[in-house]
Amino acid sequence: MTIPKKQYLGLALLMVVLVLGLYHNILDNEATNWDDPAIFNRTALHEITAENVGKILTVSKLSTFQPVRDLSYMVDFALWGPAQEDVVFGMHLTSIVLYALMILACWLFLLELFRVFTDDDKLVFTWASLSSIIFAVHPVHVESVAWLFARKEPLMGIFTFLCLWAFIRGRTGRWGYYAASVAFMMLAVLSKPIALMIPAVVIALDIVIHLRRPHPSFWKTRAFVYLPMLLIAVGMGVWLVLMMYAAGGVKPYHGGGFFTNLLAVSQIFTSYLSLIALTINYAADYAIELYADPGAWQAWAYVGVNLVLVSSAVFALVKRRYLYAFFIAWYYVFLIPVAHIFPISQIMADRYALLPSLSWCVLLGYGLSRLWHLRLNSGRFSPEFPLLISVALLGVIVLAYSYMTFRQNDIWQNSQTLWEDTLAKYPNSSPANVNLAAIYLVQLRFPEVQDLCITAIKAKPYDYLAISNLALAQMMMGQYDHAINNYRQALKLKSDLPKAKKGLAFSYWYAGDYENAYQAFAELFAEGNVGGNDAVAQYYHRIGFSAWKVGRQEEALRYLASSEKHAGTNPYFLKDIAMAYTSMGELGRAKAAFERLYPLIEDEEQRHHLDRILNALEKMN
Repeated sequence: MTIPKKQYLGLALLMVVLVLGLYHNILDNEATNWDDPAIFNRTALHEITAENVGKILTVSKLSTFQPVRDLSYMVDFALWGPAQEDVVFGMHLTSIVLYALMILACWLFLLELFRVFTDDDKLVFTWASLSSIIFAVHPVHVESVAWLFARKEPLMGIFTFLCLWAFIRGRTGRWGYYAASVAFMMLAVLSKPIALMIPAVVIALDIVIHLRRPHPSFWKTRAFVYLPMLLIAVGMGVWLVLMMYAAGGVKPYHGGGFFTNLLAVSQIFTSYLSLIALTINYAADYAIELYADPGAWQAWAYVGVNLVLVSSAVFALVKRRYLYAFFIAWYYVFLIPVAHIFPISQIMADRYALLPSLSWCVLLGYGLSRLWHLRLNSGRFSPEFPLLISVALLGVIVLAYSYMTFRQNDIWQNSQTLWEDTLAKYPNSSPANVNLAAIYLVQLRFPEVQDLCITAIKAKPYDYLAISNLALAQMMMGQYDHAINNYRQALKLKSDLPKAKKGLAFSYWYAGDYENAYQAFAELFAEGNVGGNDAVAQYYHRIGFSAWKVGRQEEALRYLASSEKHAGTNPYFLKDIAMAYTSMGELGRAKAAFERLYPLIEDEEQRHHLDRILNALEKMN
């Protein structure tokens, strides 16, 4: 029986309204300090020009290539203007719309897929619809929508589902759709490189369709179908891995070797299963203990879980339960890039579970749709009793997931709420400790910063950002020797870290080690790494004073003159410059600097004090 078009349109509208209602409370969320600043610091995104579009389409050596995501940010800036608050609101709205489109694309894909494996159009419609609704409300997706920098996730999802939808249409006789499938795959890859796994999903999909509906010319046409996708995937995949190694994105193997690392990979696969199906409290990071020791029984227990899951897929193939086998493959394929075969910084993240979670949603949707259409022939219950059970179970799942999603949206309200929540759930989370430390630094909560950074470093000794933030807190607390040692350690791990170089120079200066301070500031000037006008004035003052301390009088005077030039009407810098001249015995220069400072002072007591200084300098001069 054919489903009326009005029913399709009604359900599509229902899913859009569901998504908009579920995620509307992220519209007043702020940007977080977790990669979001990169959007606002990258000026090429802020205006649509041929030059800026060219920059976005240019491949950088040490960064991933995601121009579709970047172009979407550019459109946001064009629509909402330069004010960050307005743009953040607009970006959240765009992310919600993109997520709704992804849900609709998922629904279209599932409708097309299920039609291949069942002739019952009503069952197809119900199964695809219930699966898509559960997928829409699943709380593991919050990070992909609420985090501005995660825009790539719904974009990749849209084009992945459209790619597979077009492939099925091509596979069932409409050859022109193959070209569309390749085009959608390219857009998915240019949204997020993890979409390079699409050809593996396509091959799995192709095999189960062939098993269901054999075609005599199947193997003859496979090279024509697969070759374009494989060329793209293999070429870009090799480039991506090499780039990650060059950029330091690939970390040491868990357990020290490749084979011990595979034990950790097995645990990560199992942990994502728990994250998707069993977790009730989601977080921005999960600090879990990985068992990579072959002598640990836990490691082999996780291997056993994966063997059971894979064996169930093989058994399903034998029993001709092709879709179950396909979605087991779907789960593993989309997790492979983030399962630490090549170890990366984060062990687990909600955004990595976006596409794999569809397997769970389809499984739930299948059970509910079977109940939905089951009718009892006899007994004490009415024929529609299974339908009632299905509706009740669907309501419980949707309400529970919706509540968790809505609550998690508010946790993403701002950086502090996000990381404090993460640490409440996972105290050893390295990203949470590092990012919350950065917030507390601004709030001058230096002892707490020190504790947070030490916790982060214990979890990841190679975390140069945590080490650098620890050094900054120690410098602000007057622990200059500790700060210097930690800044040096951070620079050993990342030699081009600007804030560590700057912090080291200031630590030397505050510690009275003017020889090293002079060298460090000189290096910053040589690299042009001294910031804006105010910062330049301060840096010229520091290097000038250091130069005087190490006996470079003439050089010191030149630097201090440059500091005066850049100080403008900043009373703090002018006072520092005047005091430096006084210490050097340059009383005429000191008097001129104090006179320049005088009209900028409003406090009467400070003016009287400055009068006394000027009178003393007049007499001494």
